Amino acid sequence: LLDFKKLEDNGHLRPIFIELLKAEKIKNIIPTEYQIKDSAEELLLKNNINQLNKEKNNQYYIDLLNKEVIKHASLKKLSIDKFGKQAKNIFDSRKEVYYDQYTYSLLRTKNKKLVFELYYQIEANETSINQLSKKYSSGSERLKLGIIGPINLKDVHYEIAKILQSSNDSIINEPIEINKEWFLIKRENFVDVKFNDYYKNEICLELLENEFENEFFNLINSNC
Repeated sequence: LLDFKKLEDNGHLRPIFIELLKAEKIKNIIPTEYQIKDSAEELLLKNNINQLNKEKNNQYYIDLLNKEVIKHASLKKLSIDKFGKQAKNIFDSRKEVYYDQYTYSLLRTKNKKLVFELYYQIEANETSINQLSKKYSSGSERLKLGIIGPINLKDVHYEIAKILQSSNDSIINEPIEINKEWFLIKRENFVDVKFNDYYKNEICLELLENEFENEFFNLINSNC
């Protein structure tokens, strides 16, 4: 109990326990060739390419990387075997807020009179929201001509989310006040994301990680 407490206080118990648990869970798992290839590509993307080139003749480094690939592929197979049938329903429940992607143009200012003047100029096709955002917008979006995204609805203010959901592409909304600033918003593009292997893998791995976390907390609670 004392050792558990000491490890927990130092923040070491959780990562040690979860790594040991992963090793135990996957010791008899044989991933498919596709899962190994897919995991290798993922790990290569996450690693610095310069570091990989530097270490390409280092057999210890290569062996370590290969072990990580097999480990990740095995966890992927385990997660799909356990949670694959749940993934589609979870994806569907999250899709609208967490996965669908929006790109939009934004102009914001605290000056109500100005924002309506700019809105009427855009409506009259005298200029564009992007040109005006660069000149008048009060946020960092002006550095990108007011363009934001691609982004998910979970990452935007709920009032902006409502506008993006209800708008059509290239239609600018009437000025709206949010947190004492006035906003012009034009939806530029909407990507209706479809369920595929990528999202299935992500969801299944997330559920597996949650299961490991629960086992850890059960261990802690049983030893309190």
